[in-house]
Amino acid sequence: MESSSLIQLFSYAAIMASSIFIPLLAQSFGASPALVGLLVGVYNAFYLFSSYLFGLLADKYGGKTILRAGLMISILFFATQMMARDLFSLMIVRALAGAATGIFPAALAVYAYHEYKGKMGLFTGAGSLGWALGAILAGLVSNNQTVFAMSSVFFGIAFFLSLQMKEVPATPHKIKLIPLGLVRRNLRIYLPYFFRALGAQAIWSIFPLYLVWSGADKLWVGIAYFINTFSQFFIMQYVEKYRNLYLINIGLLCSVATFIGYAMFPYLPVVLLFQFLLAFSFSTLQVGAVQELLGKNLEQSTAMSLLNSIANFTAVLGPFMAGATAEYYGYSGVMWLGAIFSFIGLVSFTSVLE
Repeated sequence: MESSSLIQLFSYAAIMASSIFIPLLAQSFGASPALVGLLVGVYNAFYLFSSYLFGLLADKYGGKTILRAGLMISILFFATQMMARDLFSLMIVRALAGAATGIFPAALAVYAYHEYKGKMGLFTGAGSLGWALGAILAGLVSNNQTVFAMSSVFFGIAFFLSLQMKEVPATPHKIKLIPLGLVRRNLRIYLPYFFRALGAQAIWSIFPLYLVWSGADKLWVGIAYFINTFSQFFIMQYVEKYRNLYLINIGLLCSVATFIGYAMFPYLPVVLLFQFLLAFSFSTLQVGAVQELLGKNLEQSTAMSLLNSIANFTAVLGPFMAGATAEYYGYSGVMWLGAIFSFIGLVSFTSVLE
């Protein structure tokens, strides 16, 4: 496994380990579902702005320094999560964590694209493997302070791995703060990705609570995440050889089926089975979108930062939608909401292609 994939693995493990029990920690501080949604939304809002800004800078100045700075800052800010003692302090440290983790992903993806000569299955799969590692370790440890410390250590490992990486030469071109031309050229990717991500992020903001409601304890919450993310590691390497737009279409269709399954069968054994379909849906969508964007655009870091920003913009909106929906329609209502938006994404994908 190349350096870029190892950095992806350890950084994603750190992010997942710290994030998985945040809704439960917030609940222990007295947060309602709406406040849990707000907390998740704040993290993703700071990630969004950071990712977009540093994606532009990486295209203009090269990504090596930005990558290392992002990992170094993440070491510090993820450690500060151990200082959270109430909802307000938890909100602050999660905002800092979001800002830190938005700095490096676009630069790292471009480096990996050159390192793997355009085939991104192993690199994106390494991120999923990192999610799986973080989820299962968090489930086994089950202590928030230890999990936050472990996340900081993982970022430290990723930083030391980055010291051996060389700069990928930047391609001279004009950088625009709002690259409307780039958005228009890639609308067939960004639009359906937005709708699917909006539905998915609504679900993920309350998913640990949904799992507990369906019969899981903390260990089974970790196992549920592990099944999804560990499966992605293998699926992504297999599907990278297929046509990108075909992969996106399959990913959207399977997302609709998965979220309907969550809504109709909220029983832990059945939910665990749907985790495999979830893994396939995200693997095909993500690999197809990443390979299409990096292969068709000169502004590679900017194109990737826009994709990351879409995911995190929806991760700001989604939790608010989830909180409001859960208040009136329960957790199954949130699952139906995710299915509806994924279906809109599927329809928009077909419309844009036509």
